[in-house]
Amino acid sequence: MKKRTVFCVFAALAAIALMGCGASKGSGSGSRTAQEGWKWERKVTLVCPWGVGGGADGTLRPLQPLLQEILGVPVEIVNVEGAGGANGINYTYKQPADGYTYTLATQSIILLDLQKILPFDYQKELTPVAKLVHSTNLLIASKKAMAGKYSNFQELLTYAKAHPQELSCGMLTATGQDSVSMKQTLAVGLGVSIPEVDKYIKTVSYGGGAELSAAMVGGHLTLGVSGAEEIRGLVESGDIVPLIAMSENRVSAVPDVPCTKELGIESYVGSWRAIYARTGTPQAAIDSMAAALKQAWDTPAYQDFMRQNGYLDRSGYANQQETLALQEGEYKLFEQYLKDIGILK
Repeated sequence: MKKRTVFCVFAALAAIALMGCGASKGSGSGSRTAQEGWKWERKVTLVCPWGVGGGADGTLRPLQPLLQEILGVPVEIVNVEGAGGANGINYTYKQPADGYTYTLATQSIILLDLQKILPFDYQKELTPVAKLVHSTNLLIASKKAMAGKYSNFQELLTYAKAHPQELSCGMLTATGQDSVSMKQTLAVGLGVSIPEVDKYIKTVSYGGGAELSAAMVGGHLTLGVSGAEEIRGLVESGDIVPLIAMSENRVSAVPDVPCTKELGIESYVGSWRAIYARTGTPQAAIDSMAAALKQAWDTPAYQDFMRQNGYLDRSGYANQQETLALQEGEYKLFEQYLKDIGILK
């Protein structure tokens, strides 16, 4: 079998000093965060390029009330889903670079950019503000669809080999990091090349996590790629069964689920989620937003949210320069992956 390049996404992120805990309450004339030099005067928009109910949206929802209190102005989350995240990123690109519109982004946007799917140069037109979390992908199964066929990861591999194209795997970005992690894992497990995974498992794209979960609960979709945080309730109810964590270590949220490293599979890609701004946004606004994000990230409420959803298993918050360095490394890694599977030359 031809040797394949597999990679893991590690970021050794230096911890930065805690910001001041005293957040000033809002007033009609705006207020300052712990970062001086920028006065917030009107509503801030956070764009989520994926639908309600997914991990991206779920990362922003508990952050929104905290930011609103810290900034002293309304904070609105706008979901602009579709095209694997491209629609939301393009929406952000079209907004003024005035410090009042930000977007969530993941490695999936890097993959879109490398494939020239975005209508602009992503690296030039958007700049990171701060990274919030780095989650772990799980390969999950529909309890209804798997009944009588397989009950764990090894049995899944055996079934897939005997029934090519019968199984379908849903994800929010079929050309994104969730597809990378799934194909890396199954390629090694099945003993085939990464492009050959498509001969065994069909890939299905979904606009939002709620839609994907509903399809799995109904048994219309057999497999999926998701973070533990997105499916916790459905795992507890028994409707969804995690088969394997695509990580170096087991995930604290589902400690009984084996990880890929245990099986000798070097498939560790997990979605990191960062806040970005339009290039040209005043640096004072970016610095102030970064300070507010760090202040919100450090609150007991957000720390508890991350702990419950396994987000503290990997390094989370990173400042602007650390996130930029991470992004630059990811471009090199994902470019090599796309070359390995024949999409880029």
